[in-house]
Amino acid sequence: MNQDLFQSGIEVDEYVRTISNYRSFVRGLMNEPEPNDSHVADFRSLTESLDAPLRATIMTEDWCGDSACTLPVLARFFAELGIELRILRGSEHSDLREYYERDGVDHIPVISVWDGRFAEVVRWVECPKSIEARKDAWKAERPDFEPLYERQKSDPAAAKEFAALYRTLMDAMAGWYRDGGWDDVTAEIVAALRGRLDR
Repeated sequence: MNQDLFQSGIEVDEYVRTISNYRSFVRGLMNEPEPNDSHVADFRSLTESLDAPLRATIMTEDWCGDSACTLPVLARFFAELGIELRILRGSEHSDLREYYERDGVDHIPVISVWDGRFAEVVRWVECPKSIEARKDAWKAERPDFEPLYERQKSDPAAAKEFAALYRTLMDAMAGWYRDGGWDDVTAEIVAALRGRLDR
């Protein structure tokens, strides 16, 4: 990461205004989450000795359901902390995508916080463990999900069926995030930061 790459990222308002997938879904969630005050305080305390200014990035694509559901709380969390946030599409920034892939990261969104020298101080990927477990259970109850996902790449009828099923999953995910998932996002980010600084 560097200043030029960071500045090439998209600010949250512009991203929400210009996404082509799930725009109304994301807009509907943006003002819902209230960042957990203790997570904000813990993050601020843990980073007070780091080189300023801190900056945050989200590498994602706008078709990603977890991105759609986590962006609202991430935007509010980093705004509360006074940390500038940029969103970068991995498909448009191959160097950043490859940076994560070298560490074995193959899911999105990838959230990173960088210090004043653009050293990465924390990384968090995809979704909280609580949401991952719920997604796995949801998919296990729908054995057609994975086959449809594979077929939709070349079968228009399967693509339409998969899109409807995936939207059902996203609606379920929105409920899970409201039901504690947003708190879990910021709790895991704080825990990841604490773990890295304790090394």
